Amino acid sequence: MKARWGMILGGLALFLGGLALFASAPEQERVSDAGAAEVLREVGTLRVVREAIHPRASFSGVLEPRRTVKLFAETHGPVLATGAEALDRVTEGQELLRIDPVLARVEVEAAQAGVERAESELALAESNLARRRELAARKVLSNSVLDDAVNHERVARASLREARAILRRAREDLANKTVHAPFAGELRSFEVEEGEYVREGQRLAELLDLSTARITVGVADREIVAIQPGQAVELAVEAFAAERFEGRVLRVGASADPATRRFPVEIEVPNEAGRLLPGMVASVAIDLGAPVARTIVPREATLDEFGLRFVYVIETGADGRPVARQRRVVVRPVPFRPAEFEVVEGLAEGEEIAVTDVRQLRDGEPVRPAPVDRPAPAAPEPAGAPGVEAAPERASGGEGAAS
Repeated sequence: MKARWGMILGGLALFLGGLALFASAPEQERVSDAGAAEVLREVGTLRVVREAIHPRASFSGVLEPRRTVKLFAETHGPVLATGAEALDRVTEGQELLRIDPVLARVEVEAAQAGVERAESELALAESNLARRRELAARKVLSNSVLDDAVNHERVARASLREARAILRRAREDLANKTVHAPFAGELRSFEVEEGEYVREGQRLAELLDLSTARITVGVADREIVAIQPGQAVELAVEAFAAERFEGRVLRVGASADPATRRFPVEIEVPNEAGRLLPGMVASVAIDLGAPVARTIVPREATLDEFGLRFVYVIETGADGRPVARQRRVVVRPVPFRPAEFEVVEGLAEGEEIAVTDVRQLRDGEPVRPAPVDRPAPAAPEPAGAPGVEAAPERASGGEGAAS
């Protein structure tokens, strides 16, 4: 018991000693928060302006050749030589295939001989007919003999026509022994080899006409009324992201596809250099009318929170200092300008918004504005996906989108 009281008294003595030391220590200097310099966040800002932008519809589709032709053998025989291979670019009239022409030449010679024989027989029949008519006019020849001469002349004339037809067919067969490219293009396939025996009707090759590229897109009823044949279009492909290709509307469908409820529009783009290849995915923009003034802001200036879009507007606070106020806006994409949004609601022309540090800003935070230059319009988005326009409040996807 005495030991316990000793420990309690010892602890109390230590506590009183520490308290005395704290009371005798000099008072520490305190630094007022008001005396410290306040550091404001510097943010890049931009004035909201309205730009004249063409109402456009953007679509995506797959490029196709102007035409595709399958070449078939119109004769038979062994292949003596080939003038191209699959995937080759060929010119109009270029020899693709040569089949042994020996038998065909024999047929031509025989047919030519048949024509000469028929011509001789016809000349004889005409001569006989002329003499018999003269005798019949003198009443020294019966009508039956004259009728027989007339019939022989007609038969000889028909035989000559038949012989000439056989000659034309033989010459055509001889000409078919050599297969030429009907137009300039690319051989998608070439299915015969030298030495192979081909038969009439056998498929030889498939030739693509790349002089122009074509694409067919589906258009909604609200857009088809503004599209006419000959209308200019702009096309972009991912393979040449920095380039734009000019084309035109070739045909406009008069009825919608029952399955998709969209109207087909066929577009043609000149392709003399053959750079636009079948199978490439392309984005197409079609102007739908006169330019319309729209409020445009950089996409980076907006903040997405749970599907809603916000910007920070620079306003004057109660103490006269600039502050960043968060404001909800309704936006939609600008076709072929993926780095920008069109503001449908929430901003007025001339207001100043923050374009940097938007993810770090807090609503009502004092800032130090630093105006920046308006960026040039960005290059169109890659053509790997269709253009999509957001309806107010949320985005909606589809094959194409109008703006």
